[in-house]
Amino acid sequence: MTSPTVRSNGWLLASLLMTITLVGAASGRGPASSTTAAQPSQLPQVMRLKLDRAQAVLAALATEDYLALERSATELGALTKSAAWGVLKTPEYRRHSADFLRETENLAASARAGDLNGATLDYAAMTFRCVQCHRHVKGVRAAD
Repeated sequence: MTSPTVRSNGWLLASLLMTITLVGAASGRGPASSTTAAQPSQLPQVMRLKLDRAQAVLAALATEDYLALERSATELGALTKSAAWGVLKTPEYRRHSADFLRETENLAASARAGDLNGATLDYAAMTFRCVQCHRHVKGVRAAD
């Protein structure tokens, strides 16, 4: 049986994931500007893949499947490095992307080490980075 803390942390992580989805949907609006890179036609697919991989990370955490956890974290990092990922040309956006990439690498390392607590914290940090980046993108697009 899971403890109340584990259950509440699970709900917290699920809530964060829902927030990412909602913020991501909202940040897809707005015209391109001098700070916005050309919107690649692949971006919606990449975002969908990232969401799918983030959901796979949560499932792997819940089931303590370290191989799936490492694979999903590595795939998230690879998607962040893809050419379709350059949404904005701002230094802050580049910092957000680098921070997110670092968190995916930390998550993969925790999975390799079989460190469930560390991986859970890495997942929360990665999710926080998602929300920060989506907030930044939305703010830049709203200002244009």
